[in-house]
Amino acid sequence: MSKPPTPDAGAERSRLPVRYAPVLAGVAVFFAYQYASALWRLASQSQGMENKFSALARDKYLGFLIGQNLQMLLAYAILALVGAFLLQPFAVWWTGGSKYRGTWVSALRGLLLAGFLQGYCTLRLVDTRPYFLNEANFGDGFYHMLDVIPVAAKPGVFLVLFSVLPIVALAAALLWQIHRRGRRGWLIAAVGLVVATGLSKGVAGQSRSRSAPEPGQKHPPNILILASDSLRGDKLGCAGYRPTRCEGAAAAGVSPMIDALAARSVRFERCYTPIASTMESGISLMTSQYPQTHGVRQMYPDRATVEATMQRVQPMAKLLGGHGYATAAIGDWCAGYYHVAPLGFEDISVSTFDNFKIYMSQAVVMAHFVVPLYFDNVLGYRLFPQIESFAQFVTPEVVTARVEARLEQAAKVPQPFFWHVFFSCNHLPYRSKEPYCSLFGDPAYRGRNKNGVDFDIDSFIGGTDLESKWQALPAPEVAQIRALYDGCTRQFDDCVGRVLAALKRNGLEDNTIVIVTADHGDDLYEPGVTLGHGLTFNGGGQANHVPMIMHIPGVAPRVIPETVRMLDIMPTLADWVGVEKPAVWQGQSFAGWLKGGETPVVRPFYGETGFPFIQFKVPGIDRPHLPSMDELTGIDPAYNYQFVLKESYRERLVQAKQRCLRTHAWKLVCTPTAQGTRHFGLFFLPADPHGEHDLAAARPEVLAPLRAALERWMDEQQETSIAGIFPSGEPEL
Repeated sequence: MSKPPTPDAGAERSRLPVRYAPVLAGVAVFFAYQYASALWRLASQSQGMENKFSALARDKYLGFLIGQNLQMLLAYAILALVGAFLLQPFAVWWTGGSKYRGTWVSALRGLLLAGFLQGYCTLRLVDTRPYFLNEANFGDGFYHMLDVIPVAAKPGVFLVLFSVLPIVALAAALLWQIHRRGRRGWLIAAVGLVVATGLSKGVAGQSRSRSAPEPGQKHPPNILILASDSLRGDKLGCAGYRPTRCEGAAAAGVSPMIDALAARSVRFERCYTPIASTMESGISLMTSQYPQTHGVRQMYPDRATVEATMQRVQPMAKLLGGHGYATAAIGDWCAGYYHVAPLGFEDISVSTFDNFKIYMSQAVVMAHFVVPLYFDNVLGYRLFPQIESFAQFVTPEVVTARVEARLEQAAKVPQPFFWHVFFSCNHLPYRSKEPYCSLFGDPAYRGRNKNGVDFDIDSFIGGTDLESKWQALPAPEVAQIRALYDGCTRQFDDCVGRVLAALKRNGLEDNTIVIVTADHGDDLYEPGVTLGHGLTFNGGGQANHVPMIMHIPGVAPRVIPETVRMLDIMPTLADWVGVEKPAVWQGQSFAGWLKGGETPVVRPFYGETGFPFIQFKVPGIDRPHLPSMDELTGIDPAYNYQFVLKESYRERLVQAKQRCLRTHAWKLVCTPTAQGTRHFGLFFLPADPHGEHDLAAARPEVLAPLRAALERWMDEQQETSIAGIFPSGEPEL
């Protein structure tokens, strides 16, 4: 009787099963090490920070921090289970060609494959979300690894390496599992597909239904306000701005989509917000009131202040809601103030407003680098809802997708809508994804501001000397920071382009008023200033200058150089849609300018500074002393753990504010002194746009009427027109 044939040894090895459990053990060891490293990193960072809030977190909220770290274990458990499932086929293929096998060897291979996967995913961040690399200590190394690829070849190589390759690898792993597990494999794949589909539902949200106009009634125009936090009015192509780098993809400039919209719209060259701080400016926009009138004068109001403001104001959203409009505020973390001050909007789809627990949670999550690496997606937002409040997660692209989905739904309902869509694109520290973050910068730059401004939050919270630190930046760093800002503008521009395309695609374009604007601008190292907004009226007023592009179907395009204010926008829209304006509104409609029945005239700008993170120096005077942010504010557990200005500093902060009055040609800045007096600086803007030459002593006949008007506004809340200030016309230099 013949013996059965002996199987080939290599074939026998390839058939030896590599079980799931050993691979899972190896992957679990890898992620256990990652978890321990994250705890060590978080502890080290916490001990190294010296501001009072860090000490408060360690002393009073240790239990919360421990709970957040325990919650992160869910992420590691999911990664271990899913990672082992996907890596098992590769462990089998590796074993098939090796003489080393067994349980411990399989576990070791699982560990090594998990490390390789982590490294690959981190490398992929360079192409997809480089701003996350700022949170890691190893970011520069991954950039150097990709420097070997020629610049011209990078788009194609990145496409294959970071898009095609993961799809192929994932498909191969799933097919292997289906083949190996048979019916169970198909069941696992089907369950995964159903879960993924279910998680994706409801992300965009829908507008709440209100009573729509009756059939046959004229449909009032929709109103869509698109705004980017900190977008300057002079930093768009339609305003004449050109970035330093303008070859290749940068040749189109910073705002090709917005420029095209402006070409068929009314664009105001000079529009100013009365305060360059998001919440206060947003309230002024929607209520047509100055901060000193509506009552929120800095970004950390307490509950009583907000509630008093909400009782005092009559916001546009509430007004239009009563006339059949569906109203919604949509945005990311910069729009979070709508959770504090809803301003009449029925539907609020924004990230949670910054509070102390959000900051603590963000510190924990960013220490656990696996969360931004693997969970910046719908699944992550469902498992860890707090990350939707973090600046790095709910990106402008996510907000844009939500708006696109809402527009598709709005096209199906014969009801007008009033939406404020607010993006964080241009906010410090100017972080954006590729290609935006490198689009306008020097390709050879490798400094600490590569992916965003190197922002020391400890110094910002606990220090008062940032002015001198920021002034010391060398020219290449300043150029890079400006290039980052330009990239952020281009990102916003692409978002605007997508929204405009969605309007057209859904048949809404011809009946929608579109406004492109901002809450305020930013200083970018112009003469007399460094970075930031709402801190000073030194320099040229860039922080208060916002874009104002109004596309109204049927209105002829034009450029209006005369000054308008954010306070004037809602009165104009109310007149345009035929809604009566509340008597408490302080802005003035310019609807007559748009209809052609009135001649534009320059309006005076009155403004005040915001929260004093920095008190910029004014030559020749001592300013009132105010401590750092961590001393000025406290945490109110009864008010959702919000940061609130301490009651003992409320009056001192208001008294220390700079105020400003601008006419067509003159700027007057009032700076309180430590001695309790008021210092006035006078500047002639046509010859001195950055306010470098004080003419107060040389031109007393100009100073006197301007000072009287500014103090009347400060002390009596009465606005004086330019004709009232200069009855005989503005003096020249």
